[in-house]
Amino acid sequence: MSGPARAPDVRFAHDAEAQPAGRQTLTMLDACGRCVGSLVFRVCHPCGCGYIDSVAVATHWQGQGLGRHALHTALATAEGHTWSTSRQSAEGRRFFAAMADETETAFPPGGAPCPHMTGRAEALAPTSARAPLSPRNRLLPKADTKR
Repeated sequence: MSGPARAPDVRFAHDAEAQPAGRQTLTMLDACGRCVGSLVFRVCHPCGCGYIDSVAVATHWQGQGLGRHALHTALATAEGHTWSTSRQSAEGRRFFAAMADETETAFPPGGAPCPHMTGRAEALAPTSARAPLSPRNRLLPKADTKR
């Protein structure tokens, strides 16, 4: 799958959180370095899924393939994964329907990120694999409020 050509005077900057399944941002910058759009996504390789948090392109830059190029770039980081998105606006539904046809990848709206993306992966680990509780993160008994 090859991505669409992008506008010659726009470059993409990729920023990713260090943690696995962390948030990644593709920022679209014009020739002066101003942000003209972004795509925020997460990828979990153990679960084989990707999640699109948001995609936005400045009004006067829309229709030039910037969102398409950004989405192709995100998909290339996780070929063969299953993808979902946050809730979609009417405009978003049109965009993701066109991208589903173009990429042969479904982008169902309202999908839930996997536990690795939400920080609840430890809850899925066997008890023996969990880190022992330190005094700081132990649950304390509720204080007795009766007097």
